[in-house]
Amino acid sequence: MRERVILADCCEDWIIEWGGFYAAGREFACPECATGWAKGGPGRFARDDGREFARRERSGPEAAFPFLASVDGQEPDVERCCAKILIGHGPGMADGRFACPVCGTQWERRTDRLHGFRVPVFVKPGLDEPLTIQPGRRRPFLVAMSEYSPPRD
Repeated sequence: MRERVILADCCEDWIIEWGGFYAAGREFACPECATGWAKGGPGRFARDDGREFARRERSGPEAAFPFLASVDGQEPDVERCCAKILIGHGPGMADGRFACPVCGTQWERRTDRLHGFRVPVFVKPGLDEPLTIQPGRRRPFLVAMSEYSPPRD
């Protein structure tokens, strides 16, 4: 099984918006999940487990999309741009194929039943299994279908 570098959305959102204001060497924590971080140099951040990330941007004709890339090259299975689209818009999308406007990844959206719930399912080439949206305590996140657990409301 291929190792995944998992970067929580809350940490990435915080660093993208506020990371540039920290001085090099400054330690800080994500306000949502309390993960510890330290700023390395310009645009470089180290998580408390030693993983390093660098701020990057994908440029389009009229906009840029910032994200954190793994310094060691082990990138996540889902790009930040895709994750934001799938989580934010995926539940309301029609079933069918679509492409991420930022990175161009080709996706297919369908609806399946899982633990008695109708859930949106997302598939792309190279994934070991389809993804769905897991409701979280603070915010939703993407999980493999085998890792999904129904809401406890």
